[in-house]
Amino acid sequence: MSLFTYKGEEALGLVQDARDLMLYSYHGLENVPDEGLQAEANARSRIEAKGWSVVTPEQLGLAGAVIDRNGTYQGETDKFRTAQADVLAKYDADGNLVKVGLAIRGTSGTVDNIVSDTIGDVIDYLEFLSSEPNYAVEAFGQLLEAIATFMQSAGLTADDLIVTGHSLGGGAVTNLAEQSHTIADGFLVDASFVGFASHYVAEDGSSVLSNGAEVLSFDFENDPVPSVISEDGLHLLGNDTDYAYETNNIVFFNDVYATPAFWEGGNIINPLAWTTHFSANYDTALDAIAGSTFYGEMTRDSLVIVSGLSDLARTHVFVEDIRLPLDPTDHYGKGGYILGNAQADLLGGRGGDDALEGFDGNDHLKGRGGNDRLLGGAGNDVLEGGDGDDLLVDGTGSDTLTGGEGTDIFVFVADGVCDFIEDFEVGRDKIDLSLAHITGFDQLSIVADGWWQDVEVHFGEDMIRLDTGIWPNLSDLSANDFLFA
Repeated sequence: MSLFTYKGEEALGLVQDARDLMLYSYHGLENVPDEGLQAEANARSRIEAKGWSVVTPEQLGLAGAVIDRNGTYQGETDKFRTAQADVLAKYDADGNLVKVGLAIRGTSGTVDNIVSDTIGDVIDYLEFLSSEPNYAVEAFGQLLEAIATFMQSAGLTADDLIVTGHSLGGGAVTNLAEQSHTIADGFLVDASFVGFASHYVAEDGSSVLSNGAEVLSFDFENDPVPSVISEDGLHLLGNDTDYAYETNNIVFFNDVYATPAFWEGGNIINPLAWTTHFSANYDTALDAIAGSTFYGEMTRDSLVIVSGLSDLARTHVFVEDIRLPLDPTDHYGKGGYILGNAQADLLGGRGGDDALEGFDGNDHLKGRGGNDRLLGGAGNDVLEGGDGDDLLVDGTGSDTLTGGEGTDIFVFVADGVCDFIEDFEVGRDKIDLSLAHITGFDQLSIVADGWWQDVEVHFGEDMIRLDTGIWPNLSDLSANDFLFA
């Protein structure tokens, strides 16, 4: 099962669409410190640029619906008046409706009423402690019926509906999925229910519920909110159960995760653990995962660690699988995917077979133990394989590669700059020039100037300098030391 398998298919595109809708449901709230009151308008511009349009009450036949200035639908009952949801639609070039999105907002409100709405939303969590919570249907029953009619009149099925949300909204997604058979003669059962940081576990945590609806939630292992409420009650100290409906081994490695403040694993009574919970972090992690060369290998059980360090911390903290003394994980040291971002990263593996990817920036990657794969990406990177048989890929930029112990392969691209291998061993290690489109040994020019001088391997506009020790063993370097296209 791939990382984002849903309804038996690869669903990265669906999760990305759900992410866009989920972020819009907050109307730029997390961007207010940088964008000010323009954040709401910017959020609308971003979602419209992705092809989504806000659906009005008039379009849905709900002229009496209560909406706010963003067109967000407010809860329909006094009990859940602060519940909020956005309805958006996509149209084809001929103006035909092709997709509908329902994004249920998490805890908070618009800037001008954030305090009152947040208090109301916190109270709403009590509904999920009941034996049969009915938050989504009771808050938006009329809206849900209207969405079904709106779609059916356009010839669409529930397969064309994405239901999403984050935190409280993510819990509402799973709650609506388990109640979907009660709305519009069961029309909603076949919708795509994709949540983020979903606090509520529907039924026993299965991905396919008893009514046939299927749920997927993108959750961080170190976010204290996901699965905090399940059938066996409220988990104040965290819930480490591996439920089928969620991603269970994705770590967002932020400044707190790297400190003793997270030694107990993160729970809702630890205020610092909540720094992982922000919707923007899910946006960052999804971009890194989707952009990774390794994405096609990732499964639901894969350990995936994504850098979320601040500019201050990233200069000295390695993003890696760490041991949590008071709440040990079951994956420590077993190998995983360690992903950086567009800035300078420090990434580290452990004893297992790790895959590290720096992306852009001047990165420093350490494989340490195991048979590791290190991808530097763009920038002037330092790659150290460590023990084991490692694969080191330089990417663009002037890079320095050290294989360490074992039989290592150094992969280079053609980027017109000089790269370095610090410990090449003739007859054991290999230089792979297939990505540089070099097809044979006769396309290389190899020179050495004597004692203590590096061997230079020239191809096209590129050069690799090999540190081969006191005396460059030029006579021993042959086609057998290279891999070609």
